Amino acid sequence: MLVAVLSDIHANLEALQAVLDDMKSHGAEGILGLGDYIGFNGNPSECLALVQPHLLAAVQGNHEAALVDRAVFGVPMYMEMMDRTQDMLSPEQLRWLRRLPHHTAWQDCLLGHATPEAPKRWGRIANVNEARKVFASVKNRISFYGHTHRASIFRLYKGQVEKMEINYDARGDFTLHMPSSCRFLINPGSVGQPRDLDWRAAYALFCPETSTLRLRRVQYDVQQAGDKIARTGLPASFAEALKTGDTPTGD
Repeated sequence: MLVAVLSDIHANLEALQAVLDDMKSHGAEGILGLGDYIGFNGNPSECLALVQPHLLAAVQGNHEAALVDRAVFGVPMYMEMMDRTQDMLSPEQLRWLRRLPHHTAWQDCLLGHATPEAPKRWGRIANVNEARKVFASVKNRISFYGHTHRASIFRLYKGQVEKMEINYDARGDFTLHMPSSCRFLINPGSVGQPRDLDWRAAYALFCPETSTLRLRRVQYDVQQAGDKIARTGLPASFAEALKTGDTPTGD
């Protein structure tokens, strides 16, 4: 069974539609959702309506947690963003988002948005030291997470943790076979707001039967997504970040 792994969609309808089209063209049969479906972009309700029918398992991100407690964000700009986002969601969508677990399992894989301490701490797994702590605290051979908005793979082999190099080919593809002798922490990157200086939407394809991972980059209409940010009244820095694949000013 081939599944798509999506994180940090962030209400970017154009990016999500491009990713859905791409995953279907490769034969993916469902989606593992790693949180942060909302925030930053102008189509939270539409994105939820698109992604929910495909979800095999899903977890909550810090943006969903902020629907309950704005203190998750220490930045006033983000608190205002969440007020606008909440106004665009239906009561049913709000209930669904608030009830999502912080971590869940799919087959033998662990799914989460951030480090295992969430929601007490929405930590980012961004370096070998943080990855080592996570490997020590979870037992799953393969774990998927998001939150950094950057694709990454950490591998544990014979007690040594390594951050693997990811080199996408000309088709926006990176393929990895994951041997049973190793454990992995995998971030598929962000669908709706990449922060690795590559504006293309990022996601992963995963086949548990063959233990094969494909990281994908997909082009989409970034100008249209940016225009919607302006029309929604969200900060202009959000639109600029989309075009450059960078972190928005103020984050």
